[in-house]
Amino acid sequence: MAKERYQHQAWVEAQLRTLVDLGVDLAEAERSVRWVLDHLPDGADPATWIPPAELLWVNPGSEEAIADARAAWYSSPAVQGRFKRLLDAELESENARG
Repeated sequence: MAKERYQHQAWVEAQLRTLVDLGVDLAEAERSVRWVLDHLPDGADPATWIPPAELLWVNPGSEEAIADARAAWYSSPAVQGRFKRLLDAELESENARG
């Protein structure tokens, strides 16, 4: 990753700055940037590359795993309240639709 980070240093710095400004924990921002660089095809620009769906799909495994992940996310101080309220509103909307 060192070579890729050096090649895309301006993007890395801008991405980290933007994520931190949005309230993302620095360690999580660095993990996100590292993920992009680890999966970025040779010669691709990280600012315009869109990962294919198979890289983004995560099989949650079970309803219990989903509930555990949701509880961890809600309890994380790194997640701002406005994002939690957005998820609450979406879940309430889904429940109202049946």
